[in-house]
Amino acid sequence: MTNATPNPFWQMPPVPRPPDDPTFWLLNGRVGWNAAELGGVAISDDHLGLLILPGSGRLLTEPSGSFGGLVLPGNAALASDGSIYLLDVQAGQVKRFDPCDCRFNTLPCLGGLGTGPRQVQDPRGIGIRFGNLFLCDTGNHRLLVFARFGLVLRGIWAPPSSAGLINPWEPAGIAFDHRRRVYVTDPANDCIHRFHPSGEWDKAFPGFGDVRWIAIDTCGRIYTVSRGETSARISDKDGKPIGTASRPEEIADCFPALGFKVDAYGDLDLSSLCQTIGSTGYFAPNGTSLDSLPPDPPVMFSTTGTYLSEALDSQFYRCQWHRILLCGRLPLKTAIRVSTFTSELQQPLSQIQSLPPEAWQTNQTVTTISGEWESLIFSGPGRYLWLRLQLAGNGSATPAIESIRLEYPRISLRRYLPAVFAEDPGGTNFTDRFLSIFDTSLRSVERKIDNEAAYFDPLSAPAVANKTAGIDFLSWLASWVGVTLDRQMPVAQRRQILKQSGQFLSIRGTRFSLWKQLLLMLGMDPNSVCCADDQPRTTCCPRPLNCAPPVKPVCNWEPPPLILEHYQLRRWLFLGEGRLGDASLLWGSRIVNRSQLGANAQAGVSQLLTTPDPFRDPFLKFSNQFTVFVPASTGKSDQRRRSLINLLEGEKPAHTQYQIEYVSPRMRIGFQSMIGLDAVVARYPSGFKVGQKLGQDSVIGSSHTQGGPSWTIGRSLLIGAGAKLD
Repeated sequence: MTNATPNPFWQMPPVPRPPDDPTFWLLNGRVGWNAAELGGVAISDDHLGLLILPGSGRLLTEPSGSFGGLVLPGNAALASDGSIYLLDVQAGQVKRFDPCDCRFNTLPCLGGLGTGPRQVQDPRGIGIRFGNLFLCDTGNHRLLVFARFGLVLRGIWAPPSSAGLINPWEPAGIAFDHRRRVYVTDPANDCIHRFHPSGEWDKAFPGFGDVRWIAIDTCGRIYTVSRGETSARISDKDGKPIGTASRPEEIADCFPALGFKVDAYGDLDLSSLCQTIGSTGYFAPNGTSLDSLPPDPPVMFSTTGTYLSEALDSQFYRCQWHRILLCGRLPLKTAIRVSTFTSELQQPLSQIQSLPPEAWQTNQTVTTISGEWESLIFSGPGRYLWLRLQLAGNGSATPAIESIRLEYPRISLRRYLPAVFAEDPGGTNFTDRFLSIFDTSLRSVERKIDNEAAYFDPLSAPAVANKTAGIDFLSWLASWVGVTLDRQMPVAQRRQILKQSGQFLSIRGTRFSLWKQLLLMLGMDPNSVCCADDQPRTTCCPRPLNCAPPVKPVCNWEPPPLILEHYQLRRWLFLGEGRLGDASLLWGSRIVNRSQLGANAQAGVSQLLTTPDPFRDPFLKFSNQFTVFVPASTGKSDQRRRSLINLLEGEKPAHTQYQIEYVSPRMRIGFQSMIGLDAVVARYPSGFKVGQKLGQDSVIGSSHTQGGPSWTIGRSLLIGAGAKLD
């Protein structure tokens, strides 16, 4: 008998491999396309298709400065709280987006054309960072810095005379890095200026030409657009060139998603943020409303392209390659021609390119793909295979190949037939091709049997309801162990409940079991709430990359009790044991408030109840009752409220009664002050919208984001990071 830990991989389905099943080569964007030659074909992260013609579609060099929609236009800025500011370059005004009215409102006492301290002349760029509003006052050769809250002029930035500028600087675009430094483009001097967060000029990066717009990605790389250039220049944090890019999809992974659309002309699509019914949510660069957005420039593709793979090694002598499967999309008026070549020896690329057309086999033309397209490989036996795909389109669309699967060797059902079916090569080839029709169907059934274990795992069991049976497999699997899953819950939550239901079966009906299930339903389970790196570190060295299993960290966060059993509220004084104090209560008739003749009973109104009897009232009061405290957000959703009720009805003991208290983020002495249950220390409320109802925590007044002091202690003040006394 051994004490070795069982290997969990014995439960995994068998890996397809000879001699029973063919193995395969997989080509896609994740594992690689193994391309030896690409002619008129482009490879992106998720597919392979025809090359986009230069100058078509969205470009990084768009005049609006949005870098193809990856960032806001140069005249727009996004604050940390989601507020959107817009600079009207024609009127010299700054506007702020109001989602309630779905419009841009002009900020008072700021802007306008002129040379005053709060005026601008030919403005271009705007930016917001660490509580400051930056305006590129190009015509007045200055960078204005205002407090975002209060709009107090905090400073006027400009390079010092020691910068050695030939021409007066003209700030145009602005960006910020993760170290809170400010980068400003200066087309008049072909450079980029970098300022410290306090406003001190740091240095200038020369050699950028007539640079207009600037953006910084999540890795700190600098992207600039200069007039007259067809691609954006990429530089490191010190201004040293790294490369160039011309299309947004080339660098899209380096920028966070905006959450709304910016078209090629600088127009904003804020329809998803508007709370006003009937408003389009489309805005021009000056903040005026639009009925619709103009269409983006069309994307044009090359009409033909060729993909040639490297030599794919089967590692089998005279391997007969079986079939090829293509997954992807094939729009109308596009096609793919699939050709293969095999050889027992690895050939150089030049020899493969010079092969005559008759050397290529298979030669199947794909005109439609419905999920997956497959074909047998007609090339003869050979250890190495080369795949050639010839893509064709009409210029406005492209085939999109998401993955390619090449199966080998061919394991035919012919091995179960008499040898007479394989007497000659021609008969063998015909038999194999004929039986492959049935082989595909039979292997699909075998794959389902091989992957049968996935049906019995709560994390992988199908959760889509069967139209005939009216129940999904996940719910049916839960019925095996007597668990009823609420269909109102999200699928991921139902999977977790079923996965952990085994530990609740032996303690079902107890307070601990109900508490654990409430934590799962409310999303408060420590296993999902706690992070792996929330513990204090004892060493700066990383853990060794060996096979040792990771140690599960201890979660410092303690989930709330959620449940209060009413017997805990008993504070009766007992003879010989009780002590007077705040936690003691003298038993009296007002506790149960029974009807008594001559006291509080009314003829024709009061009821005479004989059970329970008055002698047992001190013990039965508050018995078999409990209260569940849940966040108030649970009660605002009909789906979550129904799920909570279903859970309590199904898991509480039959003789108990429950009461639900929806806890709002407040604490009121005498009403909501039980520490750990219903008392929540929340931030002081601010702001009040028209149409809201006055409640116990309503404060009439404007929000701190709509004006007032430029900083507030405890809210927006950060000493040493731009805080100034106004």
